[in-house]
Order: sequence, then structure tokens, then C-alpha cells
Amino acid sequence: MNKQFIKIIIILMGISMLTAKPYRGGELRTINTYRYGRYEVRMKSAQGSGVVSSFFTYRDYWADGYTSSQHWNEIDLEWLGNHDDKVQTNLIIQNAWDLPELIDIDINPHEDFHTYAFEWTPNSIAFFVDEEMIRWVDNFYADSMYHYQKIMMNIWQSTNTDWVGQFDSDILPVYAFYDWVKYHAYVPGSGNTGTDNNFIQLWEDNFDFYDTARWTKATHTWNGNNADFIHDNVVFQSGYMILCLTTPSNTGYSGEPLSIETNNVPLTFSLGNAYPNPFNNNVVLPISLQEPGDVHYSIYDIRGHLISSGVNKFLDKGKNNIRWNGTNQDGKLVSAGTYFLRVSNKDASITKKIVYLK
Repeated sequence: MNKQFIKIIIILMGISMLTAKPYRGGELRTINTYRYGRYEVRMKSAQGSGVVSSFFTYRDYWADGYTSSQHWNEIDLEWLGNHDDKVQTNLIIQNAWDLPELIDIDINPHEDFHTYAFEWTPNSIAFFVDEEMIRWVDNFYADSMYHYQKIMMNIWQSTNTDWVGQFDSDILPVYAFYDWVKYHAYVPGSGNTGTDNNFIQLWEDNFDFYDTARWTKATHTWNGNNADFIHDNVVFQSGYMILCLTTPSNTGYSGEPLSIETNNVPLTFSLGNAYPNPFNNNVVLPISLQEPGDVHYSIYDIRGHLISSGVNKFLDKGKNNIRWNGTNQDGKLVSAGTYFLRVSNKDASITKKIVYLK
């Protein structure tokens, strides 16, 4: 091998070692972007001074070809490892930061799993802990939050000691555990969950596996973050997604084995796999009813917009079918792409993903 080439490689390796951060974190983000809706997570944050765990939406304006923060939009729930009774909510719009004081909560977010959510509408943004509203925003920040954003979760080590406290690397590794994430579309006046039933669930990820059609693992960092994000520190195990903050030499999850929680809720209907899927004419969704009754169906595009809806009145229990011919409420054919078929009755609702081809 050419000696000059070897010298260049050694120099580049040295530069990489000098610029690498001292710790390794993890970040998971959706591939698709979303807008108004209810964003929900069940998780347990990481404990430790200097450590930040998060659940948020973010407009990746760099990926959109912009370099100025005037294109920034972000909605945050953040947990600081040095506070065992607080959560922070942030709104970031076009060069303006709304950073309130930490909000007191009646739980320790690092000790057990809890459900957190925020509802984003054209006029307001509300934050919730275990279904209790902790903050409502209906000012300029909410009005200016209109860009489509990705859903993200990460764990990192902040250099801002006034915010997160002093960090001691002896506590590593530490972990944030995520049980599931749900996205509910904003459908005012026609939903079945959230504030005033203005939302309807489009999908839920229970993290039984790494769904590469929905998520991607990040590899980046920023000034003020002492950790580089790496793939190995986003772990899927036993029905959980685990974000790890580690040293460079001890990456991944090395904690105690996890057990899967079960939730045995009886359903009065079940759905089979849609066929054909993908489809280009008609799609059939088999449904098995434990008892006769009305079954509602709604079809949404990947942005959460309602495309079509209706009610099937099944007079008999047993096996039946729901059909869709790829048209919207006006009877016009929709564009090719991914859609969500939501089926519900008085007891439950289930969503299936279908792909329409032309």
C-alpha cells in the first residue's frame, strides 16, 4: 500500500478520535412526518445527574435542505435525570424558544413506567401525564407550530450543568425504557379518544421488533451534547425499545433481562390480514365477530387525513368481510400510497396498514 495513503488514513483516524464525543447515546426517529394529532408514549426515563431522556416531534429541516433555524419546529417532553418529580415541556418555533420552568408531577418518572402525551391542534398544544393535563398552550407558539415533523426519542448527556446538573461517568451505563408509542390523528368532531374525542388512533408500535418501515436509528450529535448517537445503543428486547447512554467501550444494553407485560383484554372482534395487500382494485379485510352489531371503519392516509368512512351492520356473528375500492368520500380514486384502515365497535378498535398501487 502507498505510504502516503497510509499516512493520510492515520491522520484521518486521529482527527476522528479527537472530534468524537466521550460518550455514546441513542436516538430513534420515524421515517415519515406527521402533523396535528395526539402523540403518546409509555416509558421509564433514565436516572442520573446530567442525563436527558426524551419524547418529542421535530422538523428535520436539515434533511429538507434548509440550514437556518428559522425553519425549526419542535414539541418536547424531556426528563432530567437529576429530578425525580418533574418533567420539562418545550416549544420551539422559527428562532423562538418557549422554555418554561420544570413542571412538578406526582410521580417519579425514573422508577416506573408512566404514560405521557401531547395533543397538537391548529390552535393549541396540551401536555399530559397519566391522562392528567399538566400544561395548555394557546398562544403565538401554538399558532406558529405548523410544519410536519418526525416522532423522536433519544438519550444524551448535556454539557449544560445549570440545566441538568453535574455528570459523573461512573453512573454509566444508564437506560431509558419505552414500552409503546401511539399516534392519533386529529379529526375534530369524529374521533373516539383524547380531549373532546377529537382524535383517532392510526397506529401503535409495541416494539416487539425493530420496524424498519416505520423507524430509523440516528447517527449524529450537536454542540452541547457529550454523546454521539450510535445504532448499537438503540436496542429492541422483550417487547421494549431501550435507549442506552454508555461509554464507547461498553455499548448496547447490559442490564437485567426484561419480562414482557401482558394485557388480557377480551375483544368482541378480530381482524385477519388484508388481501391482496398491496392492492390495485379492491382490498378485503376479514373480520370475525363474537357477537352481531355495528362495525365502523375509517381510512386515513399516512398524514392522518380522513379519506373514507362508513358503517357495516353485521346481523350475525362469525366471519365477515370489509371491502374498500380505493376511493375517497367523493367516490374519486385516491393516490397510490400507504393507508390505514381503522375498524372499531363499541368495545375496541384495531388498525391495519394497507398499500394501494395504481
